[in-house]
Amino acid sequence: MKNTIFSKSVLTIAAIAFVFAFSSCNKNADRFKEAAMNLDKTHLTLEWEYDYWPDGGIRNIGGHLASLISLSDLEKMLPCPLYVSGPHHDGEWDFYSDEFGHYNPEAIKYLDDLAKKVMSDKKFVAASKPLVDKYLYRQMLCMMVIHDFFYDEEFADTDYREYLFNEALENYGYSDEVSYYLGNIYIEEVFQDDSYIYWNFNYEFFNWWARRWKDGTIDLFYDGLSTIFKAYHPEYEYDFNKYYFMEEYDEWDWDFFEETEYSCDLDDDEPIADNERIKEKEAIEIFRNAVTNLDKTVLVLANEFDYWPECGLRVMGGHLFSLISLRSLNRMLPCDLYVSGPHYYNRWNLESPWDYGHYNPKAITYLGNLAKKVVADKQFVENTKPLVDQYLKRQMLIMKGLYDGLNNPEICPDKQAVLDDMMRRNGNLFLEFEDCPSCTLLGDLDLEDGSYVYGNTGEMFLYWWARRNDDGTMEQFHDILETVYNAYYGE
Repeated sequence: MKNTIFSKSVLTIAAIAFVFAFSSCNKNADRFKEAAMNLDKTHLTLEWEYDYWPDGGIRNIGGHLASLISLSDLEKMLPCPLYVSGPHHDGEWDFYSDEFGHYNPEAIKYLDDLAKKVMSDKKFVAASKPLVDKYLYRQMLCMMVIHDFFYDEEFADTDYREYLFNEALENYGYSDEVSYYLGNIYIEEVFQDDSYIYWNFNYEFFNWWARRWKDGTIDLFYDGLSTIFKAYHPEYEYDFNKYYFMEEYDEWDWDFFEETEYSCDLDDDEPIADNERIKEKEAIEIFRNAVTNLDKTVLVLANEFDYWPECGLRVMGGHLFSLISLRSLNRMLPCDLYVSGPHYYNRWNLESPWDYGHYNPKAITYLGNLAKKVVADKQFVENTKPLVDQYLKRQMLIMKGLYDGLNNPEICPDKQAVLDDMMRRNGNLFLEFEDCPSCTLLGDLDLEDGSYVYGNTGEMFLYWWARRNDDGTMEQFHDILETVYNAYYGE
């Protein structure tokens, strides 16, 4: 099981470098060029991975480029070892270690020199540019801007930059402060293509640079990346004021972050008045109508890669919200849905790194009673079962499997330790940590159905249960899950 954003051992930007590197040996040079001209013929070489290509991060890119030139073949082309330490060996990457690969500066310098030679071939650059722009340009641009931003003295001096790098390295790739600044970087060329590459993978890009700072190769890698990127895009110039929107943030149109149809005017986001409440009978019909339209949803969250229905909780919620808005849900309840947290009455704030919504137990009890009445109609259940099979069953199975695993002492001898571990890590973890109770549980449970929903997002399902344990609604939500699941799959 692997995390697509923060893997402890990533297939790195070296993969980009070696695709274009020009060896003094004609045989190697021809192979590099041939690989570059076959970027449209790659396949993913990693197991248990959702394939975002060409909209993925470093890990996904590396997994594809390795189908053109493997790690073993690359190492044979170098005059020295690629790594000086780390878990990778014998021509294979090891993704289950608590270490990451420390690159050999001599090897990266060699690749830099090769990159300069191949990029001097203007005919090759012109011939390969359409493929590079399609498959690698956006990720390279993100890498360039992130590096340039954090190395801008207008933003950070050496001490503060190193503090941020250490924050990422010591917190499994996540840092509240780094998150804050990454969230204020705006890369128009990436945002306007609706790929969400920056929003989905900016942590991965930053964490990769942090690792290169740690192993002492960050300057060498930046030189190589700059050589390649500017050969294809000589117009690139970093400008702090172009990419950093901190001062103008409050003036932005909120529709940039929320789909216009579902965004709300925060000034008008008032509590639910008594005369707005939806009566129980009408609420039941609204839920039934939503289920019958599971095949007609849209993703209402901006800056998200849409892999519905083979998706995690966040994207699933983003689709279901197009059927029943948060305000409509609040109107169905006799009380507020949340007792605390960052959310509004008609809009979730999913970008808060410091807080999350604490559900109101009274509201969840009420929703549980509604759920029982919604699925009490056997004909409705029979008619909608094909839709539930396609759009919700796999997520419900993961939720059930994790809950059952947590409560099985033979599988999980210390439930609270797992839940506490998830809260401490903010849901960001890797199975390679042998002393991680969450990692052990996720690895021991066999909940993969071939869609990789569990493999890619299982830790976030577990994190959701940890939050429900923290806000005291875990058992109530489990009761709702059992009610719905048993109605459709009780046999």
